[in-house]
Amino acid sequence: MLGNKDSIIYLAVSDGKIVRRVKEPTANSRQRTTKEGKTVHEELYDYATGLITDITTRENDYGKFWNVVMTDGSATYVLQFKYSGGNATSFLKSIPNADVTKPITIMPKMQTVGDKKKASLVLIQDNQALRWKWTKDNPGDVPQLRKIKVKGIEQWDDSDMMDYLETYLMQHVKSKLAKSATIGAADATEAEDDEPTF
Repeated sequence: MLGNKDSIIYLAVSDGKIVRRVKEPTANSRQRTTKEGKTVHEELYDYATGLITDITTRENDYGKFWNVVMTDGSATYVLQFKYSGGNATSFLKSIPNADVTKPITIMPKMQTVGDKKKASLVLIQDNQALRWKWTKDNPGDVPQLRKIKVKGIEQWDDSDMMDYLETYLMQHVKSKLAKSATIGAADATEAEDDEPTF
C-alpha cells in the first residue's frame, strides 16, 4: 500500500492562546515582529482537542519544554509549553484526573491578578473542566514552592515540585497513553525556524 506520512502541526502556548506559526500570511493569521526583529505570521486558537499519544520534555537553546503530542484522527499536533510555570503546573496537576484513553481539550487561560499575569492550561473532558489532583489545601506529597535568593534577589523556586510532577507523570500517566504510530514527542522538533513563539 502506498501513502503519505502525516504532516505534523507544531503549536505553542503564548498569552492565553494556542499559537500556530505559518510560513505565509493566511486569512486567520496575524503578523508580529519577534525580539530578534524577524517578522512572523501566526494563527491564534482558543483550544486544541485530541487524543494525547505522548508527553515528553525537550531542551533547546531557549530552555526546557514539554511536548504534548495529540491526534484528532486526521492530523497530529505537537503542543509545546515551558517546562515550569503556570501552564506546566496546571497541566501536570490536572492530567492525572483525565481518562487519557479519550480525547481531551487543552484551553490556555491568561488572567491578570494585580500587576501580574497568571497563565494556566484548563483540561476539559466530557464537557467538564478537570480538577487538580493536588491543590493548595490538599498538596499530598507534592513539594511546595520555596523562596531562594538569586544574586541577592528573593524569588520562588519550583524545582522540587516540577521534579515530583514529572516523575509522577512518567510513572503513572504516560504508560496509559494511546501510542501513536505517527510520531512520539521525543521525535518532535520545533517548527521550521526552531524558535518558540513566546
